[in-house]
Amino acid sequence: MFRFDRDRLKLAPSSAFTLELPIRFQDVDAAGIIFYPRALELCHDAYVAFLEKVGLPLHEVLRGPWLAPVRHAEADYLKPLRFGDRVEVALVGAHFETMPNPTEVTLGFRVARGTEAAILVQTIHTFVERKTFQRTGVPDELRKALAPVTV
Repeated sequence: MFRFDRDRLKLAPSSAFTLELPIRFQDVDAAGIIFYPRALELCHDAYVAFLEKVGLPLHEVLRGPWLAPVRHAEADYLKPLRFGDRVEVALVGAHFETMPNPTEVTLGFRVARGTEAAILVQTIHTFVERKTFQRTGVPDELRKALAPVTV
């Protein structure tokens, strides 16, 4: 399983896709900091916005021939985020399996408050045929869209 180095995720290259979002009241727990699964939701929101921007809106993708469910997700929490904070969620990296027809991609995200990384997230998506749920290659249009952040 490919994993990005933490230092790689802390950087937001100029090619990164970014989305600014608020930390909402419903995003925090009783301690007043972001409730841990919300980090994955922030990154998913950025991924959905990215797909929309590159002409692959999720509502259309879900009706198409392929799906890309998450097989693995992990997050490193570096700084607390609180209700009212504004964060930048950046899709900073993509890594495809190194085989002739890759069926998985690891996406790396950075959630930052100001210039400081607060949360680092990685998700591994496995591409499958919609009807059979058998693995299939990563669609060319998505590979091209992720090229600016591919490592």
